[in-house]
Amino acid sequence: MNRPPSRLTIPGAAFLLAAAFLLTSCLPAAAQDDPPPPDTLRPGDALFVRIENLGGRLPAYREIVDSDGDIELPFLGMMPAAGKSIPALQEEMAAAYAAARLASNAAVQIRFITHFDPAPDRATLVRAESPRIPVPAPDAFLPPSGPSLNIED
Repeated sequence: MNRPPSRLTIPGAAFLLAAAFLLTSCLPAAAQDDPPPPDTLRPGDALFVRIENLGGRLPAYREIVDSDGDIELPFLGMMPAAGKSIPALQEEMAAAYAAARLASNAAVQIRFITHFDPAPDRATLVRAESPRIPVPAPDAFLPPSGPSLNIED
């Protein structure tokens, strides 16, 4: 049974156009354009970091410039980030991995996400899950006057 090709009618075309408009206008904020990155990073800036060619497979992760102006690098520890441009920080991170002999050709990509004010203190920052998501620690997890050891004989 051969059917003739169906024709798109004017009401059908209008319906398709309206549906396309609704779908694109209702996209979540994450799918829309990122905010423009600052010229230089400052405490409170949230970043999305991807490091490739680093031994095993390191997942992309979120990082935040803490109140001291530092970020935490996997396997290396803390690195100053405040006052640096994103391209300069990418180059410095790749050079740090090369100097530590963890990767001779690490490819670092950093994308600015947003800014938090006030910037969190690293001591109260908790890694919730993988990929790493820095979030302020709930008060219930903070000791009232710092950690203490009770050793009894």
